[in-house]
Amino acid sequence: MPEFIFDKWTEVYAKKTRSLQSSPIRDLFSVASRSDIISFAGGMPYTKPIAAEDIVAATQQALAKNKDASLQYCSTDGHRGLKKHIIDFLKAENIRAHEDGILITMGAQQALDLISKIFIDSGSVVLTESPSYVGALNAFANAGARIETVAMDNNGLQVSALKEKLKKLKKKPKFLYTVPNFHNPAGVTLSAKRRHELIKLAEAEDLLIIEDNAYSMLGFDESSNYPALRSLSDNIVYLGTFSKILFSPGIRLGWVLAPKAILEKLAIVKQSSDLCTATLNQHIANEFLNLKPWPKRAKQMAKIYEQKKNVMIESLKKYFPREASWTKPKGGFYVWVKLPYFVDTAQMLAEAINEKVAYVPGAGFFPNSEGKNYMRLSYCLPEPKEIEEGIKRLGKVVKSRIELYRSFSKYRR
Repeated sequence: MPEFIFDKWTEVYAKKTRSLQSSPIRDLFSVASRSDIISFAGGMPYTKPIAAEDIVAATQQALAKNKDASLQYCSTDGHRGLKKHIIDFLKAENIRAHEDGILITMGAQQALDLISKIFIDSGSVVLTESPSYVGALNAFANAGARIETVAMDNNGLQVSALKEKLKKLKKKPKFLYTVPNFHNPAGVTLSAKRRHELIKLAEAEDLLIIEDNAYSMLGFDESSNYPALRSLSDNIVYLGTFSKILFSPGIRLGWVLAPKAILEKLAIVKQSSDLCTATLNQHIANEFLNLKPWPKRAKQMAKIYEQKKNVMIESLKKYFPREASWTKPKGGFYVWVKLPYFVDTAQMLAEAINEKVAYVPGAGFFPNSEGKNYMRLSYCLPEPKEIEEGIKRLGKVVKSRIELYRSFSKYRR
């Protein structure tokens, strides 16, 4: 049971803190990071291909070229040299961008926090996919939003369901938050046809779209590289990050590409939040990308993740019961597993930890009581041999749960 902590400051806190929720992924971090645990929990990038000497060289270059600027505050919107790399990166997705249209943030998560601050009032309606990224759900909920969900299937967000949802809502939503590429947690990708349908609907309904493209460039083949929503319309707030694609999340760098008026609001809120993104980190990233251009690395990482995904899918076929089903991602980090309705993956987690394997229960990816029989499995960090062994252990736990339920049901009859 969790330890009870007496809090004498309860009457001092703002009312909005009463709804604050911790991320189930962050709560698992201390357990999942244990050396004896095979972890499918966090979406932690595979950093072994990054040579330490490359980071050292980039740091030396940053300090040698302009030590004083690297160690000082910088403008709130970010390092202009790094923005040029971002623009080059966006060109690969047919997205037009200018330096003045980009805000560099402390990872894409800060962008979600800033977006919540400028758009969400208490009771504001926000639309998300069902399921959705837990970091976004928490950011929106903690800002006071009422989250309405839209169903997904193997082709991503169901645009027809979104259209029906918009008809039923009595209050105009502030925005739709979507992860169209290699969805977190569902692992699915929005089809090209639906992307065009979504843009058409959004323009007709004057609906702002927040496009979170954290896993851009991590598609496993050419057929999975569908057009970014931002490439189809300029009226999109586009979020990107270096963490998943190019190097370590330890450097905490992301960006926002948005219409000018929105970007100005975001910059003002960022000023009061942290003044600017860590200057030295930006200079190091800029020099790292000068030394190691991103296209080769993106392809390298996509191949590594594809191999890991293949091992996980084959292991699921081998070790999981026939009652289970799962998505087959075309890129990114995640497989979304559905178990029989009577299996509560949150309750089952302790048994999994006893077997030295971890995952994220599905309920945290929904703003309501859904998803109890789902789990998210991340294949990004473990080695292929660990993936197979971990799925073997987890399959044992799942089968035990199903057999226990059947035995109990038979006894009751």
